[in-house]
Amino acid sequence: MNYEVIESRVWKHKVTGQLVSIYGACPWTLDSDKPNWEIVVRGWTVRNPYTNEVGICQPPWRTREEAQKFADEHAPNRTLMYD
Repeated sequence: MNYEVIESRVWKHKVTGQLVSIYGACPWTLDSDKPNWEIVVRGWTVRNPYTNEVGICQPPWRTREEAQKFADEHAPNRTLMYD
């Protein structure tokens, strides 16, 4: 099994431009701030099919082809990154 190439998505604040992970906690603290957040694509990353971990501790690739090249050349680890 190989890495799966997926879009790299983040929450982005429309006013401040702040970026936060979609895999963390909800980024808004008040319901009134919720409309200021949107999910945006910022490139391409990989998902490990064995552990479901997303990313490899580096910024996303600009193109799908760059991410696919990495996925084709590297075998995913079968254990969790921090196990």
